[in-house]
Amino acid sequence: MSALGIITTNKARCRDCYRCVRVCPVKAIRISEGQAQVDPARCLACGTCVRECPQKAKQVRCDLAPVQDMIAAGRNVIASIAPSYVAAFPDYGGGLFPAVLSKLGFWMVTETAVGAEMVARETARLVREEPQPHVASACPALVN
Repeated sequence: MSALGIITTNKARCRDCYRCVRVCPVKAIRISEGQAQVDPARCLACGTCVRECPQKAKQVRCDLAPVQDMIAAGRNVIASIAPSYVAAFPDYGGGLFPAVLSKLGFWMVTETAVGAEMVARETARLVREEPQPHVASACPALVN
């Protein structure tokens, strides 16, 4: 995950019950300065801590405002959507969801497979040009 992380802790809500520490399947939550903090380098963003926190102190980061700001500023913002979007938005199948995103101001709307193909090509180039073990980003696998 990024340095910012997907899961954040609302320090004002955290009551140090440590439930999130106990339920995290990859032990990505540590106590720091008396509060449970998510280690973004280890977090899988599975949401277990968010679901289990009785105080609702664990929250999923929301990037809606920065995206809206970029669109309002005229930046070329691309939406990358998985083909499985129809499972989450069944009323927007048949190309309707990408059309709605375009109408909202996205410069381009593509399937995630397009970005994955670009990443795969770049990974193959790196493996060819730099013969050392690499970690593939699309799947946490070592390429040796």
